[in-house]
Amino acid sequence: MTEAEKSESSTFFGEFSKAWVNPSKKYAIERSLPKGALLFSQGDESDGLYIIKEGRAKVYIGDENGKEMMIAILGPGEVVGEIASLDGQVRTASVTMLEPSKVLHVAQGEFPGFLTDNPDLAYEIIQVLTKRIRNYAASVSNLAFKNVYERIVVMLNENSTEKSDGVRVVNNAFTHQDIADMVGSSREMVSRVFSELNKGGYVSTESRVITIHKKLPPGW
Repeated sequence: MTEAEKSESSTFFGEFSKAWVNPSKKYAIERSLPKGALLFSQGDESDGLYIIKEGRAKVYIGDENGKEMMIAILGPGEVVGEIASLDGQVRTASVTMLEPSKVLHVAQGEFPGFLTDNPDLAYEIIQVLTKRIRNYAASVSNLAFKNVYERIVVMLNENSTEKSDGVRVVNNAFTHQDIADMVGSSREMVSRVFSELNKGGYVSTESRVITIHKKLPPGW
């Protein structure tokens, strides 16, 4: 990992890694997972907390008819499985690896002791939970009160970073199906919206990297 990549890693991951590399603390086990591996399923009993060390994971919910809605794509340094680890209840979502990945696993039975030995991390977990609750509330609001185009604009703005030249680049290599799953729409509708945005010079896509060249219009 380069120095730039290290500086961009979350504080949460940095603090966890310091505890895990200490040989006297046998809390975390590193696991290597292939692309497509299911980390856990919605409704499973909790087996503990995971931190993504390398790779990316898709977090999604589904119904009995097989319909899915993606909640988020997580990358290195991000935590997953924290809710069930804290309350001991079943998983609220499913997680699948989008590429070959490495994760660090703190087993359910080890988690209380880990927090006891590292009390500062309890506050970090509260911050993670608070951020996700805000994101989920915003997602519910978007689904209830915004049309598909408006939901796509919110999704792109929330998942992009402004560069030195003023353009914004979406942080993950989202496909149109990924975006459709996140905004509760069809892939065809998302593709139509992107086609119009591309014609208007607002966005471009190259090698699955979405670049936003200017402020997206509020309506279409």
